[in-house]
Amino acid sequence: MIKHTIPPELNDALGFNLYRTALLFRKELIHALVDYGMTPEQWQVMQALWSTNERLHQNDIAHLTLKDKHSLSRMLVRLERDGWIVRQRDPHDARAVVIVPTEQANQLRETVPAKLYAHFAPILGVLTDEEGRQLFALLQKLRVGLGDDDISTH
Repeated sequence: MIKHTIPPELNDALGFNLYRTALLFRKELIHALVDYGMTPEQWQVMQALWSTNERLHQNDIAHLTLKDKHSLSRMLVRLERDGWIVRQRDPHDARAVVIVPTEQANQLRETVPAKLYAHFAPILGVLTDEEGRQLFALLQKLRVGLGDDDISTH
């Protein structure tokens, strides 16, 4: 029978810690988004849409979120059904469709990030400001090391 403590071999493994932290972070994000009926993956799509003033095609969103087209397509159907996005003809290419946040979604653009910040502040408070900056920089370095050539630093 497995004990309910994590063996040192796992505790000392980088992959285990990264994956477990990501799962725990996702669990907290699910909790923080429950009032909006939105999953962390859907939230990521909305963040992608809000991150630019340009209209995004489904391929653009797939690229930004690292989602495969099939999963993203199902997610967009749910976001549209729930009133967060609409699909519109691209004004520059009548054959293409762009994904646009609805007015309902745009109202959340300012309020939800503040709620998420408040939710995560005590959790991230275990890090000093300097540690937080270091963690962010190290995560970006790992992304580059994993082949994420889209990383931009500002």
